[in-house]
Amino acid sequence: MRFNVLTLVFLFALCQGCDTKSKEAAQRTADSTALANKEADLETKKAEEKIARRAKLAKESAERAEQRSAAAAEKAKKSITYKDATGKLIYIKAEVSPEYTGGEQDMRKYLKDNLKYPDAARDNGVEGTVFVDFVVDDKGKVIDVVASDAVGENVDVALKEEAVRVVASMPGWQPAKQKGKPVSSAFSIPITFELE
Repeated sequence: MRFNVLTLVFLFALCQGCDTKSKEAAQRTADSTALANKEADLETKKAEEKIARRAKLAKESAERAEQRSAAAAEKAKKSITYKDATGKLIYIKAEVSPEYTGGEQDMRKYLKDNLKYPDAARDNGVEGTVFVDFVVDDKGKVIDVVASDAVGENVDVALKEEAVRVVASMPGWQPAKQKGKPVSSAFSIPITFELE
């Protein structure tokens, strides 16, 4: 009987140890789950903030584009042309607007393939839209490229310089036409920088 009592005491102690280990394992699992939930909540919050920030940027960019378009239309009402620094006649609004060779889809592809996000801007989380104004001359060459405007918090010089670089390096366009003849014409495009 003594042997059975010792065996029972031993088994009881063993079960108590297992129960403690089970409780510890359950607590570790609960802690891991709580940590994973906190991390998931943080990621969700970051994603929601990013979506809200992008929506705000898109709204501001659309508003600015509309303002710029209205200003250009108003300017064109006064005169459809101006002379650049060299005295060359530039159309603000020609009968036929200049067009990227291959159309807008090809232009978007060109920008996507050739735009390089500046490292400093990437490291600082800078996003924004840069409006690039330029002239498409009567031969279809892109000239007089400038970053004229920007939308977004802390849009830095690096984003503007990259937008100018990629537009200035564009291949030939179909020039604008006035009375059936190719003419130089002003053009503007927004380039949006968004981090992945």
